[in-house]
Amino acid sequence: MESGHGHQDVIIVGAGLSGIAAAVQLKTDHPERSFVMLEQREDLGGTWDLFRYPGIRSDSDMFTLGYAFKPWTGEKAIASGGAILDYLRETVADFDLESRVRFSRRVLRADWSSEASTWTLQVEGPDGDEAWTCSFLYLAAGYYDYDGGNTPEFPGIDEFEGALIHPQAWPDGVDCAGQRVAVIGSGATAITLVPALAETAEKVTMVQRSPTYVAIDSDVDEEAQRLRSEVGDREAFERIRLRNLEQQQERYQAARAWPEEFKKPLFEAIEEIVGREVREKHFTPAYKPWDQRLCLVPNGDLFHAISEGRAEVVTGHIETFTPHGLRMTSGEEVDVDVVVTATGLKLVTFGKVELHVDGEKVDFAQSVTYKGVGFSGVPNLLAAFGYLNSSWTLRLELVNRYFAALLNRMDELGATQVVPLLAEEDAAMERRPWMTGVTSGYLLRHMDDMPKQGDRAPWINPQVHEATKALLAVVDDSSLRFR
Repeated sequence: MESGHGHQDVIIVGAGLSGIAAAVQLKTDHPERSFVMLEQREDLGGTWDLFRYPGIRSDSDMFTLGYAFKPWTGEKAIASGGAILDYLRETVADFDLESRVRFSRRVLRADWSSEASTWTLQVEGPDGDEAWTCSFLYLAAGYYDYDGGNTPEFPGIDEFEGALIHPQAWPDGVDCAGQRVAVIGSGATAITLVPALAETAEKVTMVQRSPTYVAIDSDVDEEAQRLRSEVGDREAFERIRLRNLEQQQERYQAARAWPEEFKKPLFEAIEEIVGREVREKHFTPAYKPWDQRLCLVPNGDLFHAISEGRAEVVTGHIETFTPHGLRMTSGEEVDVDVVVTATGLKLVTFGKVELHVDGEKVDFAQSVTYKGVGFSGVPNLLAAFGYLNSSWTLRLELVNRYFAALLNRMDELGATQVVPLLAEEDAAMERRPWMTGVTSGYLLRHMDDMPKQGDRAPWINPQVHEATKALLAVVDDSSLRFR
């Protein structure tokens, strides 16, 4: 096994939205520390480099999905995947991070030695296995499996004679022009794909087991456009970012407190385009708003495709695939040339990195999260995880400020190690799931593998911005041990 290129103060696993944000924070606040980003893919960008399906775009506005330190100046607040990838590349160039990224390096395992105060990483590199060492490990590899998405075992799927595609592995050069396409799913990916494919396909059918809550909004923020001309890009960005942050949290709380009132304007906007009958049949979920993530339909493009006859929706259960499409349990036949299985993601625990502490394997499912960023008994490690009910980046930046402050505290104390430890009374507390109040299938399928949270701070993982902000504002508490 070849040695890495020298010991690093910090190794960041991943060079996507999360890893790049951590690198900027580290370089800005701790320029004296050495660090690299180890990226398993051949290019940076993470999600935005992986997904290449038609219409790929953000599901959050770029004023909050973008970084606070780099104002989003694009015209569209809901941006294409290509525009987001360009933004990330610009960020890397602006902060001179190119030399900090090592591509084609998959971190398989990390071993912590308390005696040496060091992590040793087993890395699969372009020329074979490599060993890297660092003092602090930052996991920014996301939470879903880059090796493949989730495809249920549909009866008769091997009988289908047409093309079968999962959006996570969209083939280069695929052209659905003039074809009949079925998109199985009702989440953000399906809602993005259907109108994009309907621009050239003969017909697109969205086949959903059950409806999802969707919100229609413009992809251009008119107030942001006006403010830019009045106060400039940076000031406009900061004002709109703050406005959107507050609105996201207010809407989430309103949805949970007054679900019927929250639904009304969503339903009315849909009915204005496709009518009440279609809305009631295909866009009236059985669950409460924000039990699952609310999906965005920019400019109502999905509903315009339906009203113009370029797309349709079939709601129900698939009985079987047929040689020429799908048969529903209702008996309805959906004849198509292409089936796109937008059936969700497979989740993994922090980039599939296997952790060992002093020879003992870390069982994430038995660990307790520390503030949603660390894990009980695991030294010198943080993991990036954003919000599910708001823009991912808003939480990332709180995590990164905490990370920088934690390193400062270690310097003040002359400590080489910091570890969250459960006190005796904390060890006996109630254990709760990593995420609470969610019913999304892709999350529930994996929840048992994730760390648990307790019933008291700091052993909790809140999804409310103000609560997270207050929790991460405290750097040194009685649950942390510095050595």
